[in-house]
Amino acid sequence: MNNITGFAYDSEEILKAIAKKHTESDVTIYGRKDQDLTTTIFSPLKFPDKISSLTDSVSLSDFNIVGMSHVDRFLGEVIIALDLLGKERGFIPVKDDMDISSIQRITRGSVLSKYEHFNGSPMEMMGKIESMARDLKRKEEGKVSVIIDHFFKVKSVGTVVLGFVESGVLKKHQNLYLNPTGKIGQVRSIQMNDIDFEEAPAGSRVGLALKNVEIDDMERGFKLQEEKIEPVKDISGKIVYHSAIGEDLKGDGEYFIAGNLRYQRGFLKDGILEMDRPAVKNESYLLVKPNSKPRIVGKIILAD
Repeated sequence: MNNITGFAYDSEEILKAIAKKHTESDVTIYGRKDQDLTTTIFSPLKFPDKISSLTDSVSLSDFNIVGMSHVDRFLGEVIIALDLLGKERGFIPVKDDMDISSIQRITRGSVLSKYEHFNGSPMEMMGKIESMARDLKRKEEGKVSVIIDHFFKVKSVGTVVLGFVESGVLKKHQNLYLNPTGKIGQVRSIQMNDIDFEEAPAGSRVGLALKNVEIDDMERGFKLQEEKIEPVKDISGKIVYHSAIGEDLKGDGEYFIAGNLRYQRGFLKDGILEMDRPAVKNESYLLVKPNSKPRIVGKIILAD
C-alpha cells in the first residue's frame, strides 16, 4: 500500500473531483482510496484570515496543487511558504484563456517554476499523482514517529488521534512517548480507511485508539515517538529570510514559529529565539510575523 500527501490552494474543482472531504477545522482534509494508494490532501480553509491555516496545510505535503485564478498578496504568501520549505513537486492548473507568460513571470525564481502547467482532466492529474507516489522514499528503517493533526474522545473507545506516520513502522500495542509532554501512551488499535491493521508503515495516514493519554494532553503537531524528546525553550540556528523580504522585516523582535502542524510565539534576540513556552523539536521552522506584509518572512534551521 502506497500513501501520498498533498496541499491544494485555489483548486476546489479539482479537489471535489478527485477526493472526498474527511475532516474540517481551520484546515480541510480530503482523502481518496484506490486499490494500492491512499491520497490525503490538505486545504487551508481559514486562510488568508489565519496564516497558521496555510502553514499547517503545507507542512506535510509530498505534492502541491496551486491555482492562480486570484493573483494577489495571498498567493504570494503561498509561494513564499512553498519556496522556504523546498516543495518542488506540483501542478499549476491552467485553462485555455490563461496567460502562461504571466504565470511564468509570477513563478520565476521560485519552486513553482518547476511545477507542471496542467491542462488536463482531474483524473489525468490523479494518474500523475499515482506515479509520484511510486517514486517516494519513506523512512521506514528509522524509529517510529507519528505527527498528530486531530484528536477527540469516542464513547466506548476512549482517546482517538488522527495523524501521519513520519518514520518507522508503527505497531499495535506499541508504547510511545507523547512529545513534548513525555507521557507514555499505548497504541490500542490502528485503522487506515476504517480498516483495522496490526501495523502501519511510514507515510500512512492513521487513526489510533490510545491508552493512558487524554485529549487534554494534546495539541496539533504533538508527536508519538519511541524516544522521549525534550522540548526546546530557546531556539538557535541559521536564519534564512526569503528573497522577497525587505530589510524592515528582518532582525530582532516577535516571531511565530510554524511548520509540522505547530504555530507558537517567540522573541528573537541576538540570534536566539526565546519561546513563550516549550516547543516540539523539529529540524526547522518557518518564521512568521503576523502583522507584516507578507506574513511569512523566512525560516530558522536548528543548530545540531
